[in-house]
Amino acid sequence: MSQHIFFPFHNQSQCKVRVQIGWDRPLQVYYMVVMKADLESLPDDDEGVIYSNLYDTDNPTEIAQFRAIAERLGLAVPGVIWRNAYADSERNIVNRTVFYDLAGNEVAEDSN
Repeated sequence: MSQHIFFPFHNQSQCKVRVQIGWDRPLQVYYMVVMKADLESLPDDDEGVIYSNLYDTDNPTEIAQFRAIAERLGLAVPGVIWRNAYADSERNIVNRTVFYDLAGNEVAEDSN
């Protein structure tokens, strides 16, 4: 699976979050997970999950659906992340991890 990750501040949760968007090659679907970034400081009853497509009942399959979910969550995901996730699906990429700053610049990449 490809992973495109950045760490914005989430106003609704009042904390920094980890946003991960990518292409799941085995399942042939896009995915998105938003979690609180500092899991160690959370109370035991808070798993830190703000959004995960695994919990979605309507099972989004198009990247545009995830863009709408990100907007609803108040997350300004840089366009380059959406484009790179889409490109991963076109090339059926696996084992690619890219980290971005808030402006959408790549800060690190790991391709196995």
